[in-house]
Parts: sequence; structure tokens; C-alpha cells
Amino acid sequence: MELLETRQKEIVGFASEKNIVLDKRAIEILEGADFRKIIEEWRIENPNAFVLESKDIEAKINAQKAPLFEQKTVVETKVFRADARGMQKKVRFLSEYDVTGQSNSEGTVKNFLALFQKKFDLLSEMLKKRHTLQPKQISKLRAVPKNSQVDVIGMVFKKWVTKNGHLAFQLEDKEASCIAMIMKTEQNLLKIGELVLPDNVIGVKGVKFGEEMIIIKEILMPDLPLRKVKTIPEEVSIASTSDLHVGSKLFLEKKFYEFLEWINGRIDSEKEREKVSKIKYLVISGDNVDGLGIYPTQFNDLNIKDIGKQYEGFCHLMKEIPEYIEVFIIPGQHDAVRWADPKPAVPKEFTKELETYSNIHFLGSPTWLEIEGFKTLIYHGDCLHDLIGHASTLDSSRPSEAMVELLKKRDLMPSYGMSHPYVPEKKDFMVIKEEPDLVYIGDMHHNNYAEYRGARVINSGTWQAQTAYQVKLGHTPTPGIVPIVELNTGKIIETKFIKTEGE
Repeated sequence: MELLETRQKEIVGFASEKNIVLDKRAIEILEGADFRKIIEEWRIENPNAFVLESKDIEAKINAQKAPLFEQKTVVETKVFRADARGMQKKVRFLSEYDVTGQSNSEGTVKNFLALFQKKFDLLSEMLKKRHTLQPKQISKLRAVPKNSQVDVIGMVFKKWVTKNGHLAFQLEDKEASCIAMIMKTEQNLLKIGELVLPDNVIGVKGVKFGEEMIIIKEILMPDLPLRKVKTIPEEVSIASTSDLHVGSKLFLEKKFYEFLEWINGRIDSEKEREKVSKIKYLVISGDNVDGLGIYPTQFNDLNIKDIGKQYEGFCHLMKEIPEYIEVFIIPGQHDAVRWADPKPAVPKEFTKELETYSNIHFLGSPTWLEIEGFKTLIYHGDCLHDLIGHASTLDSSRPSEAMVELLKKRDLMPSYGMSHPYVPEKKDFMVIKEEPDLVYIGDMHHNNYAEYRGARVINSGTWQAQTAYQVKLGHTPTPGIVPIVELNTGKIIETKFIKTEGE
């Protein structure tokens, strides 16, 4: 009896979190069902309602009894002939920037030393191309007269606030180190300094204050050059999505099938059919399945409790993508790859069902492509958690802003030794060596876009409903939204499969 009352309280409490009222009969039905999934799905489908009735619950339970990944039979009312079907694909894989098949780290101190030295060399060369920077080696600071203007390039070894409230950095090059300080009165500089993390390579313009100390007047990042947004004459588009989490109880399977119907042109809207007709490419930015053992209580949150079966479900869904669309899939932390970056592609043992599908490509994270001449960076976004967690001006609901900061740093490993791990590969896969035209990220479950110095940044959202962890963080995901980049206009347009309040 006590257990029964506890479960009823749990159901009522969860419903209250979603601003939903339940009657007694509804609570009784939910006791024997996956109440979290039912309530989550009903809230997404009915954003403005607040009373969940027993008949709606019974309908949901009956729907859940249907086989997973059941093929839907659709009667087409119109013949759909996609313009993209007749287009030649124009794709070049920049495999030298993908760790798949190239991981050879031994995890030694020597590997780590080589990694940081290589990182310093690559990023300092980018900084030296900045016309306003005339850097001296740190070891030659002693010869510079006090109060003279001086420029240096260094890797941040340490960052701290002094007892007088100034922001200080210990900078290193390959030979020496110095202290560079932002005075507490320099509010604009302090905002920039907040975004500088240990292991960043930065340029500093300032005034020599002591033998090995500089008062900072300007901070320069390796950064992207100023460019216009690239476009091409051809009417061709790239769609993108991310974070399906197949296997999770919160995977929005029904809505994803609506997406599959849409991308196949099985829709009545002439406007949407025209939009879909131009899609030649699809980017999927990781967390394709929910995985196993990702967090302590995950087993209870899984609808599919076998990693192989999860990938079978994912592959089943991918088979429904039209064969003329080139699909690029990278892994995330929930996939069957190592947690640390850079990540190799999902192993073939999990994707063998798709071996004969020549249009589906499994790649590492990060990875680089040229699509229709657009240099394209695809990265799951793992390191964004560390960056957002250490900067008050950044937020997980605006992930594109954090990604812009990484573009300024030209580095997808902004700091070593925080929550996200990295493998010290003999080749640096995390420095942003190219100048991307398109940047695709995932992980944050939040659709968000930005334009920075000619680069379009796209976070493609999710197909997973809000998790208990996200509720605790106060983070509201944006599931079921598919962004499309029109390469001829540079515009980003959306198709929403889940309507929000007011739409």
C-alpha cells in the first residue's frame, strides 16, 4: 500500500512539474504505465492544455503497444519528383582532419607535450598573420624598456584574480613565461578576459610594467578573417538534425516518422514540397542512440536496453532517407565510441545494415567536408559544456554563441583538464585549421543559429523530450525542428514538427 502511494505521489509530482492536472482515474491508469513518457509526449503535443484525461492516456498506452520502428503505410496523393534527385553530388571528404583510422596516441607524457607544442605552433602562426600584432619572444621582454609598448603571443598556463581585483594570466611560449594583467577598471577587457581559458593561445598588446609583467591593453585571438557569407547560383539545400537518442523512452519516434514522411515529399503542402525538393544533403551531428551506462540511472530511462538493438533501430530509420540525399553522420558522447575527443566514426559492427547504402557516411567528430564548395565543419559540441560553464555571458540555450567563441579561438579543445577529456593524438585534430563556411553542432538539444565572419553556425536541436536532468538545470530543449541552409541565398529556414505555444 505504501509503495502504491509513493508511486502515485511520484506521478502527481511529475505532472505538476509540467503544469498538468490529473484526475483520479488518470493517476490509476498511469500507475501501470511509463508515466513519464506519456506525460512528456502529451505536453509536447498539447502545449496550451493543462488537464490530461484518462481517455488520452489510454490512447497513448495503446500506441506504445505497437512494435518499435514499425514501417508506416502511406498513400501518396501526388507524385513527388525532387529537383535534388537529378543533381550530381559535389562532396570532398577532408579525411586528414578526421581521426577515424588515424588514432595512434600512446597516452604518454611525451604525447601530451607534443600535442600542446603543436597547438601552440599552429595557433601562434595564425596570430602572426594579424597585421596589428608585432610579437616579441617572451624571453626578450627583459630588454624592453619599462612603460614601452610590447606585443607577445603565449599559451595561457594559469588564470586568476589578484587580491586587488585585477585579472591575471601566466603566459608561456616555448622558451619562457610572463605575467599579463587586465586592470580591474578595464570593464570591456575584463569581459573578453572572462572568455579566455587555460590552454588558449592568445596575442597580447600592452605596456611593460615590470621585468616579466605586461599590463594588457588589447587581447587578440587567432580568429577567422573577415569574409562575406558564401552563396552559389544553384538552388540546392542542406538539412540538418542531431541528438535522436534512439533507445531512450523520451525519443520522439512518432514525430521523427513525420520528419521521414516530410523528407520523402509525402506531404500536402506545396510550399513544403518545394522546400524538400531542393535538399541534396543531410547532416546528423551525433548522439544517434541513447547508449548504455552514460549516467548511473540510465537503464531505467531506456526503451531499448541493448546497444546493438538501439543501432538496429537507428539504421532502420536511416534507410527511410531518400537514396539521392547524401547523409553525413558523426558520433556524440552517447554513441558507441570513446568519450574523449576527437572521436572516431561509429564502428561498422553497429552500422552493417547500412553498408550497401552508398549515400550514408559515418564520420568522426570533428570532421570536415567540402559540400558544393562550402568548407563544412561538423562537431558534436562536447567541449561547449566546459566553455559555457566558465563564462557568465554564455548559455546552453544559445549554443551558437559558444561555438563562435571557439571559432575566435580556432580551437575545439579550449581547455584541458576540465570535465570533458581529450586524447593526445600525435596529430592535432582539434585546432580549426581551415576557415569554415558552415559549422554544424549538436549536443545542447537547442536549435540556435549565428553568422560570424562568413561562417554560418547551426545547432540542429534534438528528437528527445526534456530529460529530468534538463528540468533540474532549467534548460528547455527545442525538439522536432529541422533547419535547412539554402546555399543559393545563405538563408536558414526551419520546418517545425512540434509546435510551441503561440504557433
